Amino acid sequence: MARRAPPSQRSRVRLEVLAAAALIAVAGIILFVLGQRPHASPSSSPAALAALLRQGTPDTAPGYWEQPSAALEAAAAGAEDARFRALGALLVKDGFAGAIIDLGREMTGGWYNWSERKCPRTEPDCYVLAWRHTVDAMRSVPGQHFRFLWTVFPGTAAATDAWPGAAYVNLVGTDVYDWYGGPDNTYPHTASGQLDHNAKWRQILTQPAGLDWLAQLSQLTGKPIAIPEWGLDFHSFGGQDDPAFITRMLAWLHAHYAIGVYWAVQHVASDQAVPPGPLLAGLGADAGNPAGANDLGLLLGGRLQYAEAFLPEHQPVSDLSAQPVLASWQHAGYQLILDVPLVPLSVPSYNGPPEPAGQPYQLADYPDALAALRQGVSGARRS
Repeated sequence: MARRAPPSQRSRVRLEVLAAAALIAVAGIILFVLGQRPHASPSSSPAALAALLRQGTPDTAPGYWEQPSAALEAAAAGAEDARFRALGALLVKDGFAGAIIDLGREMTGGWYNWSERKCPRTEPDCYVLAWRHTVDAMRSVPGQHFRFLWTVFPGTAAATDAWPGAAYVNLVGTDVYDWYGGPDNTYPHTASGQLDHNAKWRQILTQPAGLDWLAQLSQLTGKPIAIPEWGLDFHSFGGQDDPAFITRMLAWLHAHYAIGVYWAVQHVASDQAVPPGPLLAGLGADAGNPAGANDLGLLLGGRLQYAEAFLPEHQPVSDLSAQPVLASWQHAGYQLILDVPLVPLSVPSYNGPPEPAGQPYQLADYPDALAALRQGVSGARRS
C-alpha cells in the first residue's frame, strides 16, 4: 500500500489541483469522452441473449426463493403506477426530464425487497412486470425523455427472471467494487500472502454479471453501458490502495464508451463551487451531495458530467420524499442519475461493515490512487 499523504500536504495538493484545473480551463481541453458510443444495432441472436441471462445462480437452486414481497407483487399488478406517474411529472417540472433512472438496482442479489428472488414461485416474473409498469407510467408523462438503467450485481443470481426486455431498458449496468473474491469472504491473496489484485481483476471481468458479461449484453441488445457505482475498498476484504484497479476500470470504461460513476460518499471533501476546468464527459460521482461531486471533479481537474442521487428507500415514492432530494441538485450543473426504489424497503439499508478504525478513507490521502485517476482521465483524452 502506498504511504498516505500527511495532513500538511493535503492543502498543497488541493492548491496544485486548482492551478492545474485553471490552466486546463484556459486551454479549453475536454479530457474524457465516455458514454458516447457509436450507434450499435442489437445482435439478432435471441438464443445467445437467453444463454447469457442464464449465467449465475439458477432459480432452481436450493434456497433460491425467499419470502415473497407483497409490495413487489402489488407493483407487478400496477398498484404503484400513479405514484410513478407523479414522480415523472415532478422530475419534468423540476428540470430533470432527461434524468437517467437507475430503477430497482441490484435485483439479482437478495438484499432488497425488489429482488427477483422475492417473487412468488408461481409468478417468477413479478420483478419484470413491476419494472414494466413503472417504465410505462413514467414514460406517459408529457415532456419526459427519461433513460432507464438496468443494474445487476456481479456473482449473484441469473438474470433470466429480471430482464424486462430491450423495449423497457435504455442502458445496462453492473456495480463494481474492489472487494471480496477470496475464500470465506476475503480478498484474493497470492501464495506469498500479498493481496492479489491481478486475480481480483480477472474475477471482475469474468464472473457472471461481470464486465465481460456486461459487454456481451450491450452487444446483444444494442444498449450502452453505465456503471452507476464503482470504487476502491479499504475494509479487511478490500483491495485497499489499488491504483491498478482504477487504471483498469478507467481504461475499460473508455474502451466500451461507458458512463462511470465513482462511489465517493464520505470519501471526498466539500466544495460549494462547481470546479473550473473542462467537462469530464461520461464521468460522475455518487458523493451524497453537490459539494462532494464538486470536490471529486476538482481532484480530477475538471467538471464531472454526472452525479447520482438516491430517493429515500424506506417510504413509498412521493413528492414529499423526492422533492428535498431533487431541490439540492436543481442548479448544481450535473446530469442527474436518480436511483429509484421499485418498492419501499422494509429492512435497513446495507452499507457494509463499519469503515476501518471508524473512519471512511479520504481519496486525497492516497496519492497513488489519485494519480491513477488523473492519468486515466488524461490518457483517455490522448487516445
